Amino acid sequence: MDDARKNSAIFVFAYLITSFINYAFGVVLSWYLNPAQFGVLGVAQSLLLMTGLVVGSGFAWTAARDLAVSGADEQTRLRFRAALFANTALGAALSLGIWSAYQLNWLFLGPAYSLVIPFLGITTFLLSIRSVINGASRGLYQFKLVALNLIGEVVIKACLGLLLVTMGMGVAGVMAAFALGAFVSLLHSLWIIHPARLWQGKGWFYPPIITETGPLFMAMLGPALMLNLDILGLKLLSPIEFGDTLAGHYQAAVILARGPVFVAQAITLVIFSYAASDGKRSDQSSRSHPSNYLRTAMQAWFFLLLPISLMLMVFPKPILTVLFPADYQSASLALQIAAGGGATLALVTLLIGVLQAGGEKRYTVFSALSAILIQVVTLLWLVPRWGPTGAAISMLCAGITALLALLPAFMRKGSEFWPGLRPIHQLLDR
Repeated sequence: MDDARKNSAIFVFAYLITSFINYAFGVVLSWYLNPAQFGVLGVAQSLLLMTGLVVGSGFAWTAARDLAVSGADEQTRLRFRAALFANTALGAALSLGIWSAYQLNWLFLGPAYSLVIPFLGITTFLLSIRSVINGASRGLYQFKLVALNLIGEVVIKACLGLLLVTMGMGVAGVMAAFALGAFVSLLHSLWIIHPARLWQGKGWFYPPIITETGPLFMAMLGPALMLNLDILGLKLLSPIEFGDTLAGHYQAAVILARGPVFVAQAITLVIFSYAASDGKRSDQSSRSHPSNYLRTAMQAWFFLLLPISLMLMVFPKPILTVLFPADYQSASLALQIAAGGGATLALVTLLIGVLQAGGEKRYTVFSALSAILIQVVTLLWLVPRWGPTGAAISMLCAGITALLALLPAFMRKGSEFWPGLRPIHQLLDR
C-alpha cells in the first residue's frame, strides 16, 4: 500500500506537470487562434482523446494486470504480444475508419479538418502501440519511467506545436506536433520494456486475450467517452455556421473541468496494478487487501479532487478571466455545471479502476453503458435548445448515472473493510 501511494504521488506529480504545460499550451493557443479555430482544435482534441482512450482502455490494462500478477514468464510474454498485435490492428482500423468517414462526409466536420484528420489518424495509430507497451511497463512497476515518458510527450507536443502555430500552420500544425510527440514517446516506451525481453518466444496471436479484455475495455472506456461526448455533441448538434465557435467557447470550460478526471486517471494507472496483484495473494486482514485500495481511492477523491471541482463551481468567472481572453467569459455557467460532471467522473474513474482490478465486471460495464446512453439522450435533447449549457449538463448526468450504477458493487466491496456499509449492502441485495 505504501508503494502504491508513493507511485500514485509520482503519477499525480507527473500529471500536475503535464496539466500545467497543457493548460499553458491551451491558453497561449487561445490568443493565437480565433474562437472558430480554437473550436476546431477543441473538437480535434476531443476526437484524439476518444480514439487514444479507445486504444488505451482495453489491451493496455490486460497487459498491466498480467505482468503485475505473474511477472514476465512465457505465458505473459505471449499474452503481451497478442495484446500488442490486437491493439495495433484496432488502432489502424480506427484511424482508417475516421479518415474514411470524413472523406465520405459521414462525419460532418467541414473543410477546416482536411489536414487535421490525417494527423489525428497517425497519432491514434502510434498511441495504439505505445499504450500496450506502457501498460506492460506499469505491470512491471516501472512507474517513474512511464511518468517521464508521459511528461516528455507533452513537452515535445507543446514546444513544437507553438513553434508551428507561430509559423502560421494553425490547427494542422498543432496536430502535427501531437503526432511527433507520440512517435518520440513510443521510442522511449520501447526502451523501457527492453530488459523484460517481452518479444522473446513464439506467437503473436492468442484468441482468449480478446474475450478476456472485452469487459475491461468497456468499463475503462466509459468515463473517457463521457468526458468527450459533450464537446463532440455540441459541434455536431449545433447549427453548422456556429458549431466551431460554440465548441471553442465550451472548450475553455471543459479544459478546466476535466482536470480532476485526469488526476483520477493518473492515480488509477498505479492503483490498478497493485490492486490486481495483491488481490491474488492477500486475506481480508492484510493492509494490502484490494478493498483497502477502495478506501485510498475515496480519500484521494474527497481530499484532493473534489476541492478542485468545488473551486471551479464557486469561482468560474475569476478563473476564466485570469486564463482566457474576454470572449470566453460566456462559458462561466457551462464551467460550473461541467465542474460538477468532472467531480463525478473523477470518482467513477477511480471506482471502476479498483473494482475492475478486484474482478468486478458486471456492474462496471453496466455503469459505463448506461451512463453513455443517458449522455447521448441528454445531448440530443438539450444541445439544440441550450447549446454549451446543455453539453455540460449531459456530462453531469452521465457521471451521476455511472455512480448510481456502481453503488451495489461499491457497497459489497466496501463492506469488507467498512462494517458500517454492511446493512446498506444487505438492503441492496434484497
